[in-house]
Amino acid sequence: MDWNKTKGLFIVVFLILDVFLLYQFLDFRAAKLEINKDSDSTIEERLKAEGIKYHVGTQERVSEKTISAKPKEFSKEELNTLKNQTLIIDNKRTIRSTLDKPIKIGTGEGKYFELESFINKNVYSGDEYKFWRKEDGTITYYQTYKSRLLFNNKNGALIFTLNENDEVISYIQTHLDDIEEFNENQEINPPIQAVESLLNGGYLSSGSEVSKGELGFYTLIEVSESKVLVLVPTWHFTVNKQEDYFVNGIEGQVLNTEEGNVTE
Repeated sequence: MDWNKTKGLFIVVFLILDVFLLYQFLDFRAAKLEINKDSDSTIEERLKAEGIKYHVGTQERVSEKTISAKPKEFSKEELNTLKNQTLIIDNKRTIRSTLDKPIKIGTGEGKYFELESFINKNVYSGDEYKFWRKEDGTITYYQTYKSRLLFNNKNGALIFTLNENDEVISYIQTHLDDIEEFNENQEINPPIQAVESLLNGGYLSSGSEVSKGELGFYTLIEVSESKVLVLVPTWHFTVNKQEDYFVNGIEGQVLNTEEGNVTE
């Protein structure tokens, strides 16, 4: 046997095998990248296949900062200018008010005009609150920061009670103070990506309808010792016009309606 010829043959065979394996590896990587590319671009197709309708607004990228805040402790002196009501301060952090005269809720587009006039004139920092919803004999407003709602926030709420004639007769109020921004501006996921988090988490069934797509802030952490709250930029969606879902706008986690809890 000619050993030199045999050795040369083995070298050629191994070179061919190496080239083949390299080709297979590169082909696998290309296929994987193509799959990832497709999966990133087909959320709309997935929603369409499930018969899920969505009306979630602009897909433009926005940036926002995480904020921190503390529950405000009220003093009697700063409430002296609030008229047409009887006020008490409960546990330093909650205002309880009974109105001198009920406020009628109207009908049509301007039905809250009289109530919002009262809020702006006779509620502490009333211009910082924005309408959330009317339900079960109450009307709820939540505090805002830079015009963005502090979603589902028990520490920044204004809740009116209605009588049997659909008139406002009283309210309770809490307020967040010392609001500060920290960290750098962070790019917020577009709302369609947040909808994808709901889909991947099993929160959307076939035929669902997703609406709203409103960006605000949601309590992620509450430090009990210092009473400091950390609120993250968050997307709010309404599913089938009745269920509220909140999705972390930065990390994509679905947040429970109970403040501070996270559902993976």
